[in-house]
Amino acid sequence: MWKELKPKRYIHSIFKIDFERLYNEGFRGIIFDLDNTIVPWNENNIDPKTLHFLEKIKKIGFKIIIISNNWSIRRVKYYSNITNIPAIGGALKPRNRAFKKALNILKTSPETTLVIGDRILTDVWGGNRLGMYTILVSPLNKNEIWIKKWTVRLLENFFIKLWIKKGELVEEA
Repeated sequence: MWKELKPKRYIHSIFKIDFERLYNEGFRGIIFDLDNTIVPWNENNIDPKTLHFLEKIKKIGFKIIIISNNWSIRRVKYYSNITNIPAIGGALKPRNRAFKKALNILKTSPETTLVIGDRILTDVWGGNRLGMYTILVSPLNKNEIWIKKWTVRLLENFFIKLWIKKGELVEEA
């Protein structure tokens, strides 16, 4: 199980990922998390820089989808419409169902699909379980609801520090 929790890479921001290199390596699909990966969890607008960046990724040739555990279908659809990217809300990550549905929509295989998100216990674990290439990014807004901050995030930060200390994960700025 521990192996399924560890991301392949840990990069602080989606803007620091070399998508051209990943495309040249054979990756064709990207599953993005929404909240705290593309937009801060507590905001209702998307940064124009992010919109431009997502368009740039599409122009490289990637097929993109958003998978969110957010139960607000309205919020997920709103960002799907703004970005012109299909989205699945209420995904129940790390369960396989939404990831498999995303692969079907993208028409990609697990081996050619990236999962990018800010959560180990949802995004990374879900992607790794199906054999996808997982990239963990730092959350856009670290000021989270206290229950998340003092439970799940605390555990995830412990894992990150442990993997870095053991040399099993490199923190890329």
